[in-house]
Amino acid sequence: MAQESSHTTIERAVWTDTEVDQFLLYLSNNRDKIGDAGNFKHVTYNGAAEAIAEYLEHGPAKSGAMCKTKWVSLKQTFNAIQKYRQQSGVHWDNIRGANVEGEASTSVWNEYVSKKGNSVMRPFRASGWRHYKQMDGIIPQGSGT
Repeated sequence: MAQESSHTTIERAVWTDTEVDQFLLYLSNNRDKIGDAGNFKHVTYNGAAEAIAEYLEHGPAKSGAMCKTKWVSLKQTFNAIQKYRQQSGVHWDNIRGANVEGEASTSVWNEYVSKKGNSVMRPFRASGWRHYKQMDGIIPQGSGT
């Protein structure tokens, strides 16, 4: 007798800009609950999921676990930008991002983003990150998160 597969398909979260904006607004309003490692407790992620539920457009309703995953991803991007900005001689602004122009700068940029951990910067060669200011307001300065 053949065994039935017990694989369950978990729908991936689809985040719209509005949902991310509302998610970050919720976390900003609850930034006093951020821990030393720059993360929140599950109750905060669950509260965020409830707060953004009315903005759902696509995919499954967001759960606290999905909100935590999104936060970790956003924090990774923020930290990558912060790391890039701390280098000598680089440019960053929220409109043009790294503003890489010319062959020499492009070569340096390509080498930088090819290194492990820096690839998250690829989308910001010529454009900024719309969530930077919100993230900067949530993550405590000097936290090293």
